[in-house]
Amino acid sequence: MMRSLKFAMLGMLTLFVVACTAPIMQVESQPFPDETQNLSMDQLQDAIIKAASSREWTVKKLSTGKLMATYAPRDHLAKVEIDFSQQEFSILYADSTNLKYNGGTIHKNYNRWVNNLKVDIQREVAAMIAATS
Repeated sequence: MMRSLKFAMLGMLTLFVVACTAPIMQVESQPFPDETQNLSMDQLQDAIIKAASSREWTVKKLSTGKLMATYAPRDHLAKVEIDFSQQEFSILYADSTNLKYNGGTIHKNYNRWVNNLKVDIQREVAAMIAATS
């Protein structure tokens, strides 16, 4: 009886862990609007940093067109590399702590954070285009 209970508990724990993870989201070559060609790389960088900062990501410039963004709520940490040009941007997994990353899957909150960042970048770049038109 105890053995059955142990197996049942192990099965429930496994289901819980699997339910909390999802395939890792990579935003690759997300196109900017054509009007982004009228913005400088510095303006694009400023828009991306503003978008990330509004969600409490800290951003460090690595080089022209390349940023490292870190989000650290509670005891979790997510790091992404943001590559961008005047045509497109990508948000790629770099590192994490306490997010159940195993090479192909990660805690589903990570995907929500990255999706929010993607949408915010698109919104901020559109606002910058509108402000310069």
